[in-house]
Amino acid sequence: MTVRIFANARVFEGDSFSPPRTVTVVDGRVRSIDEAAPDWARADPDSRTVDLAGQYLLPGFIESHGHPAMLARTLLEVDVTPQSAGSIAAIQDAVAAAVQDPPADGWIRGAGWLEGYLDDRRVPTRQDLDAVAPDHPVVLIRGCRHIALANSKALELSGIDASTADPAGGRLVRDPDTGEPTGILQEAAQDLLQIPAYTPEMLERGFALAQAKFAEWGVTTVNDMSTGSAEMRLYTALNRADRLGVRVRPWLWALDQMGMKGLLPAAVGAGITSGLGDDMVRIQGMKFVLDGGVGGQTAALTCPYEHSDETGILYYDDEEITAAVRRALEHGLRPAIHGIGDAAIDQALRALERTGLMGRVEEMRARIEHCTLPSDENLDALARHGIIAASSVGFVYHIGDSYLDVLGAERMERVYPHRTFIDRGIVAPGNSDVPVTNGNPWEGIYGAVTRKSSSGQVLDTVQNITVAEALAAYTSLAAYATFEEDTLGTIAVGAHADFGVYERSPFEVDVEELKDFTPVGVYLAGEPVSPN
Repeated sequence: MTVRIFANARVFEGDSFSPPRTVTVVDGRVRSIDEAAPDWARADPDSRTVDLAGQYLLPGFIESHGHPAMLARTLLEVDVTPQSAGSIAAIQDAVAAAVQDPPADGWIRGAGWLEGYLDDRRVPTRQDLDAVAPDHPVVLIRGCRHIALANSKALELSGIDASTADPAGGRLVRDPDTGEPTGILQEAAQDLLQIPAYTPEMLERGFALAQAKFAEWGVTTVNDMSTGSAEMRLYTALNRADRLGVRVRPWLWALDQMGMKGLLPAAVGAGITSGLGDDMVRIQGMKFVLDGGVGGQTAALTCPYEHSDETGILYYDDEEITAAVRRALEHGLRPAIHGIGDAAIDQALRALERTGLMGRVEEMRARIEHCTLPSDENLDALARHGIIAASSVGFVYHIGDSYLDVLGAERMERVYPHRTFIDRGIVAPGNSDVPVTNGNPWEGIYGAVTRKSSSGQVLDTVQNITVAEALAAYTSLAAYATFEEDTLGTIAVGAHADFGVYERSPFEVDVEELKDFTPVGVYLAGEPVSPN
């Protein structure tokens, strides 16, 4: 028996904190919350006491929609995020530096560029990359992960030229005069790139960096929304070796798409169902993707983007996606369907309804991922069937300006509509979609409360929620979305002892300070995973 005693802790109670209490943890779970630890706990010769001296104890945050193994890869790659490379010249400098010490396979990989945040205010091209890397293949993924930029060498090695046809659900952007590829590959066109896979050793090295990030952010559980076979091998190996510092909730990638092999047939054939696993790694279900992203104007909308005739991309027709979702439901696998634009959310809801298995949909707490721009009809259906809106509200702070640019002010009042979700009784856990945006939940909480972007722009004044409501989105509601509301996202008897320790109460500071909150200690199953 392992006993840990957290003394003088102000314990989170949803919309306030308790007076100083003692939280006693046995074998990684909360055994009691009282004024003092039980006598038997204090008498245990191996017990350990942590005096929190009146600091604030929050449940460990839950990233309800992230890509931890993608973050692992990203942390090994060239950083071309707006914070690190704010111009095309800066992107070129970063690539040129990587060319001096390329990976063993010769491919320069990077991620994070967003043209709306570049000084140049234009999309980079292969010629920009060719100027600094003519002899090395270079692929830089846009921050949304739905668009890639490749240089001429990468296109050549992948057999892509002017004669290459657009794949279904994707597009090669071409020079209007010559028909030659510009180097921009949208959605399924990214599958044409023949990029070597990361080795298990590389992936494990990157995941160690990713785990350090989650600890820094106070995240103790993360849903992996793009789990493939390599990711499952990684999580299984680390779990077996007791080297996981974060709980992982894998969603298996369902269909062949975006360069990833679909696992739906294999999972069904092997009899894998939702809930398989243990407290550290537990399979959730199947992830389906219907459209792209807003910033790159590939999310599927019912009305065009501002100043454009573009309405985005849908990957599948209704019959194809309905059949796939039905197969998952029939074999005990929860569906999580990526639907960003209102047209994609429409299709997701049609697919669920046309399976003829709405009772199972409701029992399984089916999810619409991102659920960015739901219509009134969409909201009615979500509420009626108890479908979870896994909202990427973290985008409000990080890339909200680009949303306002391409959607306009009127539609911005419907983007990640948490006030409406709450008022209609729709469960909407928050997320960052890390590494699409920074995975710090406090930045998502700040954006949900203030509806301000990182530039200070107020995006709307309609969908603001309270601090308590925003905290719930990253704790109790996120736990509900994995059927773990009794054991995660709460500090209660029987729950996992996953905590973040803070010097200040988020209810007692100016809201502008929320985005800068940092835990001084993080605990997983009662054991520290960051310095305290």
